[in-house]
Amino acid sequence: MGEYPIEPRLGLTQESPPPRRIEVPLINIVLFLLTVLSTMFFGSYMVHYDADIHRFWVYLKAHPSWWLDGLPFSVSLLAILLSHEMGHYLFSRYHRVPASLPYFIPAPNLVGTFGAVIFMKGRIRDRRALLDIGSAGPLSGFVVSLFAMLVGIKTARVVPLDTSEGMILFIPNFLMSKAFQFFLPELGPQDMIVSPILDASWVGFFVTMLNLLPIGQLDGGHIAYASIGKATNYLSWGVIVALFIMGGLGFFTRASFRVPIFWEGWLFFALFALILMGPRGIKHPPPVYPEIKLDWVRWLVVILTILVFILTFTPVPFVVTG
Repeated sequence: MGEYPIEPRLGLTQESPPPRRIEVPLINIVLFLLTVLSTMFFGSYMVHYDADIHRFWVYLKAHPSWWLDGLPFSVSLLAILLSHEMGHYLFSRYHRVPASLPYFIPAPNLVGTFGAVIFMKGRIRDRRALLDIGSAGPLSGFVVSLFAMLVGIKTARVVPLDTSEGMILFIPNFLMSKAFQFFLPELGPQDMIVSPILDASWVGFFVTMLNLLPIGQLDGGHIAYASIGKATNYLSWGVIVALFIMGGLGFFTRASFRVPIFWEGWLFFALFALILMGPRGIKHPPPVYPEIKLDWVRWLVVILTILVFILTFTPVPFVVTG
């Protein structure tokens, strides 16, 4: 007899496994709903900006319809983050690496979230699988961010820049700068582009760029190890040192000249990476069969991820005026 009993009523055969119990990922759903609320809140805050966020909260309670003004930003950003994590998830399943569904992380920061993560169990088989899983997330997120950027530009309003009141200005990366020049040739140096969908695309590009940094087990670390193997460990520490230097220069130039050439936040990101991963985490673990090399198609993927990083990198992501 087979491993499973035959039940003609249920349509089971000797080769059919028993039906799997469908488990509702309650934690994933709760975190996702909380992230929807947090991103809607900060999306509305961007639309009805007030330097005093407590005063904005009072106005928001008096005008509940303001929540809906945060919906375009929330939907766009969550679509970008979901596409990023599902890229990892689907290729993990393809290469038979057990992976969780995405966990979204709500946060009381400028955009309402720290992103999303999935957890993988077990070691990855070879460099090809490592590259597929590592690159699928940022490339998927980049494509959706690119689409959001085009929609955001088409629906954006161009208004005069008013620095009399404090505000946070997102600095466009190289790709967005070129897109603005092409689609908005009338844009002047004293103009500001207003679009919640464009804001979401900027966040998506920024998240993609951060994940492509070749550090430890970030997506960029996976891609680097798949490409150059153990030399990634030296590259990771070199990037950490470079981030500390850029962050230090950011502090110095802001304090001395009030015009930073780098973002001081790079310093905190480097510290965060060290604390989160630890010295051992910066050293990327090898796959089960590291001797299996990349084929030419995957080398094209490596080149594509480097190009995406260059297009989305900006030395000063945002500035605070006023």
